[in-house]
Amino acid sequence: MIELLQNPNVAISHQEPLLYSHWSEVPWDFERWPNFSPGEPRLACPRNGEFYFDTDALDRLQYARKLVGESFKINSGHRSPIHNALVGGKPLSQHLKLGFDISILNHKDPMRVYTACRESGFTGFGFYFTFLHVDTGRARRWFTKLGEKRWTSLLA
Repeated sequence: MIELLQNPNVAISHQEPLLYSHWSEVPWDFERWPNFSPGEPRLACPRNGEFYFDTDALDRLQYARKLVGESFKINSGHRSPIHNALVGGKPLSQHLKLGFDISILNHKDPMRVYTACRESGFTGFGFYFTFLHVDTGRARRWFTKLGEKRWTSLLA
């Protein structure tokens, strides 16, 4: 953990991502990710409890949370293919692995959340009116119409 806190682009004890049929099967390290739990609402798939265990993405999320110094409410983490389709997710959504929709409603400065996530090594960013999507997929950015109104002046 020390190495990650000093350099967020270095993963520690990295293991290949693994899909668990239920979050209760995940070998969670509460010392490594003290601010999150696999069973918390929306980190696992809310439809069936499926969990995509990606230590790299979780390390980045924990580091971003440490940089911000405030709690993160995750609106959506992993989604099973059925749940993703039912909520209107894109067929190749990073949520099929592990993307995070972080609510910005409880943050006075949403830009701090974005900056911390970028510094933590996230590469995919979706800007919505009430949340910021982050993931470790290919580098890209997108905006919804309302998200663009909220974020454009902040990103300038």
